[in-house]
Amino acid sequence: MNAKRLCCALIFGLSGLVADSPTASRATSAPGFTWGGTEKMRGVNIGGWLVLEPWITPSLFASKPPWVVDEWTYGQYMASKTEPLAEIRNHWNTWLSFVELENIAAVGLNTIRIPIGFWSVIPLLSDEPYLVGAYDFLKLAVTWAQSLNLKVMVDLHGAPGSQNGFDNSGLRGTREWFVNTSNVARTTSALQVLTAEFTRPQYNGTVLTVELINEPFPYTPDELDFLKSYYQKAYSTVNAASEQSTIVVAIDQAFQGLSIWQDFMTEPSFHNVAQDTHIYSMFDLTLIQMGYDENLQWYCSQYDSLEQSNQAHWTIVGEFTPAHTDCAMWLNGRGTGARYDNTLHGTAALAFPGDCRAKSSGDPTQFSADYIDHLGASFETQTWIYELAASGWIQWTWKTEEAADWSLSAGITYGWIPTPITAKPHGTPCNFSSLQASGEPSNFAPDYYWWMTILLVLLHACA
Repeated sequence: MNAKRLCCALIFGLSGLVADSPTASRATSAPGFTWGGTEKMRGVNIGGWLVLEPWITPSLFASKPPWVVDEWTYGQYMASKTEPLAEIRNHWNTWLSFVELENIAAVGLNTIRIPIGFWSVIPLLSDEPYLVGAYDFLKLAVTWAQSLNLKVMVDLHGAPGSQNGFDNSGLRGTREWFVNTSNVARTTSALQVLTAEFTRPQYNGTVLTVELINEPFPYTPDELDFLKSYYQKAYSTVNAASEQSTIVVAIDQAFQGLSIWQDFMTEPSFHNVAQDTHIYSMFDLTLIQMGYDENLQWYCSQYDSLEQSNQAHWTIVGEFTPAHTDCAMWLNGRGTGARYDNTLHGTAALAFPGDCRAKSSGDPTQFSADYIDHLGASFETQTWIYELAASGWIQWTWKTEEAADWSLSAGITYGWIPTPITAKPHGTPCNFSSLQASGEPSNFAPDYYWWMTILLVLLHACA
């Protein structure tokens, strides 16, 4: 056996030892979560499954022409095939399994957020080329989650015309959702179908939350007013369709910051409204140039805005990642580059660009020990501050084909994400007086250090 094979054998042996340890023993069900309860939301997004994203599953796009960049163009391309649904149906069948949800529950997570596009829920117009069939898999996942006591946030990730122009809306490069009210009517129709289905008694309240729309991007005050009007209409739609009085609607902060929403849709006129914000430092040209320690301090600085928002609405960070850069292949869209190394056209160049080769891989053994350590510190810092200041968090995303530093599953396997999920092997994050006095989340596990240290050494040796 050569040295590299020996290293890999040791890594997998250690991973098995960790999996069998008391702190990572398989749970029969997830710890319970209810809005306003004592437990914080601790979750993971099931990204790239029912809404395709080229950077999460590049294997579905790499062999296709360059113009296939989102689910719309994927459907256009596949329409000419003898079996248009064969590839995507295989993806729906294999990307998420019941065993994976068992693993999610076993490490102490209590929530999954599942993105779904409108095209999977309501009838299509004649010119919409989307491939239909994902909705049945959403129902299956909710049924699985119910058996494990995992709660579900159903997230309307793509709306008619695209609410942001991103590939994750299902239609890249256009942003026509704001153009006319028929788009709003179709979007609320999708919410009506989703709510009526998942508040049925057979699901036993597993779907606690419906997110009204993911990452809408209004450019003007008029578009922001359009969005606010939609939120109010959608709130009424969800509550009218619900068979349970406890369904919570989540509103996205829409790239506007949290403060503008603090007086919007609040008690006593509105009930059970949660605020979702997504925190990513790598999409900002200033933040992406920060060193590791500076980056962690920036996450700590989010405390005040989160805490103030949480007083007005239950506030969660519905997407975040420990990854430090935007280096993941196609993260900014198929065929595009990255800010970090100045290969993303149309953005200002960094004076001191980085090297993406060290920060983008589907193989975590290619990451340096220093980067692995930062991923762990970033995860611990972010989750700590999001629990301390707000109502919890949901990492993006459960798994990827190539971008391992974005994968919670890879993080658990290779050790930068602790088990149990609340452990803090790096010590108390944000270690300065204004936050230190507030205490530390429970379940600190110093005995986690020993295997984390060994694993980091082995990972570096195998690189």
